[in-house]
Amino acid sequence: MDLTAGQLIDASAARAAAGEARPRRGGGLTVAYQATLASLDPAITWEILDVAIIHAVFQGFFRYASAPGVDGTRLEPCLAVEVPTRSNGGVSPDGTTLTIRLRKGVRFQPPVEREVTAADFKYSFERMMNPRVTPLAPATYFYSDVAGAREFAEGRADEIAGVELLDDHTVRISLTRPDPSFLDLLTLEFCDLVPRESVEHWGAEFSGHPVGTGPFMLEQWGPREVNLVRNPLYWEDGRPYLDRLRYVLSSSPAMALHQLEAGQVDCLGNGVPPADVGGLRGDPTRRDQLRSAPLLAAVYLFLNTQMKPFDDVRVRQAVSWAVDREKLVRLQAGQGSPLFQVFPPGLPGHQPERRYYGHDPDRARGLLAEAGLPDGFSTSLYTDNVEPDPQLMRSVCDDLAAIGIKAELKILTTASFAMLQTTPRALPMGLYAWFMDFPDPVDWIAPLFTKSSTNAGVNSSFWTSDVLERMLDEARSLTDPHDRIARFVDMQDLVMSQAPYVSLYSMAKTTMCSPRVGGFYLHPVYDIDPTGFWEKP
Repeated sequence: MDLTAGQLIDASAARAAAGEARPRRGGGLTVAYQATLASLDPAITWEILDVAIIHAVFQGFFRYASAPGVDGTRLEPCLAVEVPTRSNGGVSPDGTTLTIRLRKGVRFQPPVEREVTAADFKYSFERMMNPRVTPLAPATYFYSDVAGAREFAEGRADEIAGVELLDDHTVRISLTRPDPSFLDLLTLEFCDLVPRESVEHWGAEFSGHPVGTGPFMLEQWGPREVNLVRNPLYWEDGRPYLDRLRYVLSSSPAMALHQLEAGQVDCLGNGVPPADVGGLRGDPTRRDQLRSAPLLAAVYLFLNTQMKPFDDVRVRQAVSWAVDREKLVRLQAGQGSPLFQVFPPGLPGHQPERRYYGHDPDRARGLLAEAGLPDGFSTSLYTDNVEPDPQLMRSVCDDLAAIGIKAELKILTTASFAMLQTTPRALPMGLYAWFMDFPDPVDWIAPLFTKSSTNAGVNSSFWTSDVLERMLDEARSLTDPHDRIARFVDMQDLVMSQAPYVSLYSMAKTTMCSPRVGGFYLHPVYDIDPTGFWEKP
């Protein structure tokens, strides 16, 4: 299926976006995921389920518009009064100073209930950047260009000098160089505002007692479900529509679909199982409940360069030539597109005609022979237990066996797999999926292939390059969009030549809601975002 950024929603989703009924307040909905909740502390988690719930509880200065398709990648103010630009005086002429004005009258959820001030951003940002806080935030490297951030991280300063409070509702952020992606970086949950008094009261247990400014607040967190209720102090008139949100955990996609059809859940967080998509689309009584969209997300096979024989680039390249990507897409009933590069379709830097690797077993066997492994080798391939991932990795094991690599499939729970894939020298190879945090190629290169991301536990291949670090450093300060993207294309060339990851496919998602759900659509950044859903009468 050839999916482009212009094909982000299907006709039924467009009808839903146009509004099939007037929103109403009250009621509640249930979302099902096969996952385990790890943390509700916005500073320290990057897991999909965690972030989905955090998005409903916490907020930062900016967010993306509530719309499907490319409209949903438009930056808009959240706790800020406006998005700073050069024309409104919020960005200095040289691009290194940002002035952000905070909305007045916004209050933290109960039990804090006080007004949010600029000092809360400075506290939250420095807490996230503090290397002496445990556990460490995973993406502090994104913000190292804030003046004084490096000195703070190295213990040579007690505060980040580049975050200044001009008054109770105004923050000035100074950068050491211009960074066109910095406003997008402030949308990440790491920069959400938290109240100092709650963090200091609960300490390491703050994750279980989260307090933010979002439309919902935590009522209960159990091993199999998480319950949120309406924030009675929420600042945005008329929102949220729902009184309650319930997240049911550890439901496999097949079980969740059964629960939805039985009226027990309302939204499928993991999507419809691929084997069921065709039948549901052909069913006139249920097809209007489906929503389909390509995701700015990509699935890779990571090859741990700390472990033999994947420390040899020829072996890594052999694996890239061995995998049949088209077969993986067929196994998912066309839910996605084969991916032959780092950047997925729709992301700036994607090269539509570029194929770095393909399915060529003979070439793969030749590379293994060059690496001194003419008879192949034995290894283990790891994946999480959420279908269709195990099925897809069995297909990959078959492809590898065809070139002499005997890979034993190891299936782990999502939580165990997430922990081990970020542990040095733990997993030789495994499945990896990366979802867009913000629509810029720096969000693919910096988290997946740099030294800082290795230290933070995101770079599962543990491959780094001084050349790539220099290229990224230069690109991040380029203000000409054409030159900047060209530099990221050069970085893609380098990464693919070294093959630390085997690009497999760009993701598409077909999910389903119950007839009770109003306003249901797939967001290009937040995926399923029930903060704008309502329950139909």
